[in-house]
Amino acid sequence: MNIKTLSLPLFLTTLSLNAWALVDYSEAVPENKLSPANKSSMQLQASRQESKSLIWKSDFSFNTNYEALEIDSEKVGVLNLNTHLQTPVNIYVDATYWNAQTKGSSQSGNPKVIIGFNWLRFGGPSDEARLDIYGGAKLPGSSQLASSRTDKIFGVETTKRFGTFGLGLGYDMTLTGPPKKSQDMSIGNINRITISGGWMVSNDIQFEMEVENFKINQSGDTARSNYLMRSISFSTLSPKLNLTIAPAVSLELGARFRTNRPKNDQDLATAKLFDLHGAYSNSLFAGLNLNL
Repeated sequence: MNIKTLSLPLFLTTLSLNAWALVDYSEAVPENKLSPANKSSMQLQASRQESKSLIWKSDFSFNTNYEALEIDSEKVGVLNLNTHLQTPVNIYVDATYWNAQTKGSSQSGNPKVIIGFNWLRFGGPSDEARLDIYGGAKLPGSSQLASSRTDKIFGVETTKRFGTFGLGLGYDMTLTGPPKKSQDMSIGNINRITISGGWMVSNDIQFEMEVENFKINQSGDTARSNYLMRSISFSTLSPKLNLTIAPAVSLELGARFRTNRPKNDQDLATAKLFDLHGAYSNSLFAGLNLNL
């Protein structure tokens, strides 16, 4: 399928490690050196901070990301909008939306919504280990670039901090639905494995490396004229640099490189899997992150 007859969608950003706030560099003051007035003031501040942590927007982030890639020798720009809301009851919500621009058109893709649960947490701020489980859906779109499927997503992710370093492992499965449009390819379920590592160089500089592996299984709906007859597997390597440029605002720079190219990647265009990182080409991206 000629990609020029479609326009292109956006890569999503799924759920891997974000900016690494791994260490608190503030110095603690010994309690025996505090005057009664200072102790009272610190207790009041701690009480206020505890109350503030119960506000629903106490952990909210909004990320914009522009990614440049190439498909069938055509340059495509994808604008990603991502939001993350962590509630005080160990439940978080992620929502993503994208818009792709080619020379001749500008079209949006499939919205995605994820609800996650902070299932387990161990340790302090510098050595915390956590386990999250999540589920959600990728909704159908009406544009030529968007898939007409409704896909369900289930996954698990674990992270561990080692001082200024961090490690994350994740797995999720996308249960693909039947396409509503006859021109869309029917595909099987999608498996994704992620390995992420982060290093907090300083309060203003964080570095992250992420490896993703995708497997798109062949379709079991052989009654359709357009279905994936063979499974497709590929992996990507993505280095990222996060620079704090103002309080609560950071700049993210990164790239995605395919470590291996799918043998039958021509099928990916009609399958409309533009949200899978590295599905079509290597890419560069940059964006601004707002964290409240």
